[in-house]
Order: sequence, then structure tokens, then C-alpha cells
Amino acid sequence: MWSRTLAGLVLGCFAAMALCGAIAYMTPAGWQTAIIPVIALFPLVWLGLFAVVYASRTATRAWVGLGATTAVAWAALLLARAVW
Repeated sequence: MWSRTLAGLVLGCFAAMALCGAIAYMTPAGWQTAIIPVIALFPLVWLGLFAVVYASRTATRAWVGLGATTAVAWAALLLARAVW
């Protein structure tokens, strides 16, 4: 139980940061105008990822699944920064 909670706190936070950053960079008006709505979106994304952690069967699956999600989210953020 605590291992899943720690996965949600640590990896969920990093994944939510990357996802929100990628969303901010992909807006047509630019990240400068989207930063405030994205900051408001961050807790919702983090809590959503946190809820997904408890849906996994084991703590290992939670860490692996959320770790893969975090890696993909950071790759999306870096790609969004490079393209836009």
C-alpha cells in the first residue's frame, strides 16, 4: 500500500509536470498564454495518475506502469519543446 502511494507521489508528480508542460507547449497561442490554465490543470492530472496507481494489482506493476508513463510524458515534453 505504501509503495503504491510513494509511486503515485513521486512518479505521478513528475509525469503530471511533463504532461502539463507538453500541453502548454502544444497550444496554438504559445506556452506563455497557457501557463495559468495548465497550472490549474496540474493537480487534476496528478490526482488522476494517483488514482490509476491504486487500480494496479501489485506495487511493482504500479511502479513499472507509472515509470513508463513518466518516461513517455517527458519524451513528449522534449519533443513538444523541439517542434514548437
